Amino acid sequence: MKERNIKVIKVTGILFFIVLFAVTTLLLIGEFGAGPSLSNLYRDGKQINGVFTNYENQIYATVPSSGYYLMKEADVNSFREIDNQISNRQFAVDKNHAYCGNRIVAGFNPNTAKALGDGYFSDGKTTCYCAPMSVPNENLSGVSYVLQRILYGAGLVDKPQSDVYPIHILEDGQSAYSPILRTNTATNGKRVYYHGKILPKANPQTLRQIPVLFNDGDTRDSYVYLADDNHVYYKNEVLPLQPNGELHAITFDAQTRENYLIDPKDGMVYVNNIPFDKKYAPYQELSMHGEHAYHGLFLSSHGMFYYDVVAKEVKQVDTNPFLGANFKEIEPLIFSDGKRILYVQTSERWGGRRSPGLISRTTHIYELDEPVNPEAWQKVGMVNHNFGAIWKNGADYFYFDQLGNGQGIKGTIYRIANEATVRTLIEKDVRIDAVRELIRGEDMTIAKNKEVINVTTKYRDGDSWFIWIIIALGVGVRVVLWGIRKMRVNPKPFEIDNMRLKINNLWSKRYRLSDIYEVTFFVERAARQSGYNGRFQVILKNGEHSRKYMFASQMGLKGDTKDELELYIADLQHTLTSYKIKSQVVY
Repeated sequence: MKERNIKVIKVTGILFFIVLFAVTTLLLIGEFGAGPSLSNLYRDGKQINGVFTNYENQIYATVPSSGYYLMKEADVNSFREIDNQISNRQFAVDKNHAYCGNRIVAGFNPNTAKALGDGYFSDGKTTCYCAPMSVPNENLSGVSYVLQRILYGAGLVDKPQSDVYPIHILEDGQSAYSPILRTNTATNGKRVYYHGKILPKANPQTLRQIPVLFNDGDTRDSYVYLADDNHVYYKNEVLPLQPNGELHAITFDAQTRENYLIDPKDGMVYVNNIPFDKKYAPYQELSMHGEHAYHGLFLSSHGMFYYDVVAKEVKQVDTNPFLGANFKEIEPLIFSDGKRILYVQTSERWGGRRSPGLISRTTHIYELDEPVNPEAWQKVGMVNHNFGAIWKNGADYFYFDQLGNGQGIKGTIYRIANEATVRTLIEKDVRIDAVRELIRGEDMTIAKNKEVINVTTKYRDGDSWFIWIIIALGVGVRVVLWGIRKMRVNPKPFEIDNMRLKINNLWSKRYRLSDIYEVTFFVERAARQSGYNGRFQVILKNGEHSRKYMFASQMGLKGDTKDELELYIADLQHTLTSYKIKSQVVY
């Protein structure tokens, strides 16, 4: 019975390592071993354009974030792009098919294909949209991707595709489609499509792009907010508001992920397609600068509001530190009411070595806590046009930064140590490296402050996931050990069979009894748990010896007590003595 249980444990362990090795190998083959390397493809292949390459008489398509893909169906001799504009280079044809990236556009006649512009293509009957940029493949989950990678490494399936160029077929109409507005929008005079998807109830005659305002006064057209005479759109979605001439979008410098739409008529704000709570309107953006902010902050009489990019919802802070005071933005993200200076600054929290990665980002509002005269502030000048500004208060100088986190400047306000540093800063064409060096050399130190309020977005909860994994593994091991005890499986470190001493582990080894000089047992205090561990070593008559094998009186997470281990060793020694094999115990 014991022999069978030992074999079961051994076979299970070996199978586990074989499967783990096979899966790892197949994943590595899937990642690196199938087809040419990307560098070889670009170096030795004949590039048709930025997307398609002829390598060794086969056509490959490059899909951003996914790599390259062999186009098995492509006819090399007739393969060609139909337009070299950057918005059309992901589309190509041969004598048999039309292709959007590496995928065939079904039902599209390649012989009459032409580019309409902005990612739209027509064969005279059918119009399709082939997006100029790839997007994540919504039809492929993370688990499916890994499984397909394994099968791909084994040569059983084609390379999985985590990103694709989207393909959309437009409805047939009496009139041909043509692009409008330069926003990947097209119309046939009746229907309007945005990025290949229908724009509900849109009027192509009055459709327009909503203006975007920048903090420098510049105005551009939005690529995501559109309006006609009756509707306002965020991408393909109708927003719950009426169009008016005052509608505008805003952008925060250094924050490009979210889009904000402002309706000054009722003070409403929309982030992407999400409206702020109307009952707290009107809202007012704190600043349109973002160099030292991770969140777009909006103020109302009911508090401060911001969008959490992880929770994907608008959140409220009950306190509005600017309420009831006449604060003016004297420099980007720095405000004064003649008595106090409030300013915005950020911080990040990152995981440690065991759990690397971003944990959270926080936007703080601080009050300057330096011994200054609130009425004595004077602006000295700018640092290289827009790096920052130098302000003087009595005999003290301060640097108000505009470079921000993206340039490695963590603080918003710095105290300047001396006038020599001021002269360095106001030198013509001073470099950013010089500013960083002044901070590193402590010629400029972050100003003293006290926090007024902060908002935080958590990307994950610190190292808790790692702790839960450890707990789960611990529980799992305990369950396995409990099951083994229930089965009464507790293999001895060795056994004697057919005049041989057989070591019981995954890599079993046998020693002839006639070759053994002595078996030495060691009693050692456990290094990673309480109690004691045992080891034994086989010493042969020719002077050779085995490695030290670990053992315990029973399988468990805790070590033996010294008495338990000594009793167990005495039992093992008795077995050896019955076969006239010497042994000793070493402490």
